[in-house]
Amino acid sequence: MEQIAGGRFALTIMCLLSFADACCSPVLPEVLYVPMILLRPEKRWAYAFWCSAASVIGGVVGYGLGFWLWEHGLRELAFEHIPGFTPEWYAEISRWYGSNSFLWVWLGGFTPLPYKVFTVFAGVCHDKVDFWVFLLASTTSRFPRIYLTAWLLHRLGKPAFELLMKRSRAVILVLLGAALALVAWRQLA
Repeated sequence: MEQIAGGRFALTIMCLLSFADACCSPVLPEVLYVPMILLRPEKRWAYAFWCSAASVIGGVVGYGLGFWLWEHGLRELAFEHIPGFTPEWYAEISRWYGSNSFLWVWLGGFTPLPYKVFTVFAGVCHDKVDFWVFLLASTTSRFPRIYLTAWLLHRLGKPAFELLMKRSRAVILVLLGAALALVAWRQLA
C-alpha cells in the first residue's frame, strides 16, 4: 500500500475509496489515508479535507441509492428474503430512526460503525429523514472524524494510533450505549 500511497494518483484513489466507503464499499479509506499521512505528514490537513469531502459526497450518493433502490424493488426483496423483516418491523425502525436521524447519521459518520449502512438507510427512510438534516449530520461527523485521525497520527504516531484502532470496538459500545440511553430518555419524556 505504501507504493500506492507514494504514487501520483494516491489522492485520487484515496478520494474514490472514501467516496465508495460512504455508499457501497467494504474497503475503508484509511488503508490508503494513513500511509499517505505517514509518508507526507506536511500534507495531512489537505488529505483530511479531500478524504472528508469525498466521504460526505459518497454519503449523499448512499442516501440517493437507498431512496431509489427502496422505491424500485429493494422493499419487496427485503420483505420476501430477509427472515423476520416485516413491514411492521420496518415501520418501527423507520419511525425510530426518523425521530433521531441526526443522532444516528452522526454516530454512523463519527464512529467506526459502517457509515454506508446509515447513509443508505437514511435514503430508505427518506420520508422520515430530512435530506438537509442528513447532510448536516454527515458533514459534522465525517470532517471531525477524519481530521481527528490526521491529528492523532501527528501527535501519537503510528504505534499509538494502531493501539487506539484496536480499542475502537469499546468506543463504539460506549457511544452506542449513550445513543440508546438518549433515545430511551426521549421516548419516555
